[in-house]
Amino acid sequence: MFDFFKKKERELPPFNELKNSEIKDMYFVRLARWDWLNQDMIHVVDNNAPRMITMDPWPQLIYLEADGQKTVSEFVYDMASKYGKEQPIPDELDSTIIQMIKSLLDDKLIELSTKIRKLPYYIDLPQSKQDLNKANKLMIEDGFIKE
Repeated sequence: MFDFFKKKERELPPFNELKNSEIKDMYFVRLARWDWLNQDMIHVVDNNAPRMITMDPWPQLIYLEADGQKTVSEFVYDMASKYGKEQPIPDELDSTIIQMIKSLLDDKLIELSTKIRKLPYYIDLPQSKQDLNKANKLMIEDGFIKE
């Protein structure tokens, strides 16, 4: 009788690429140190080459979300939930995110894990928020850098 008060369930795209993806249940984890360039953009220190990397907004968002605490699937559904009621969720949202994750994997800026992982101090926080002595000590202990 009062069905018009019922909240309508949001209709999601089928996310077929996500459903068929071999990485959907994997956690994604940052591998490189980073810091803010300004209030909107970060730069990442590439461990594999002497360079600093800046990113477009989507890859940057994925990099910052790569905290080892969520799976690729959880991230896709979380991003889908950010679209407003009047804003349709793109059908290709899952494939776009998976492509960007694979690109970050290829650049060795993130990796996948079968288990939840805690980021080390020197990767978790932006460099400007770290105690440099503590970060250097931990990076040496972990073998992230050599003395």
